[in-house]
Amino acid sequence: MQTNPVAKQTLQFCHTALTRTLDASLAVQLQSQKTLERLLEQSPVMPYEGRRAITDWLEALRQHTAAMKGVIDEGFRPFNLYFEE
Repeated sequence: MQTNPVAKQTLQFCHTALTRTLDASLAVQLQSQKTLERLLEQSPVMPYEGRRAITDWLEALRQHTAAMKGVIDEGFRPFNLYFEE
């Protein structure tokens, strides 16, 4: 079966754009997390429970972001298999 090269290039472009956008937002998120962690370490005002809640929230955010990357890759997999044939 012959596939349209323009459709394949468009799909690759969309996947690359989505992946790079997610990577850029992850870089900003990681930098924000590091800044927040440093701030929490140096703040004597923040109680332990508050620090733990923020740390747990950041860990959940990391896990969900990794899951989102998996969802994106899984979503594009059928199209990639189609265009590989």
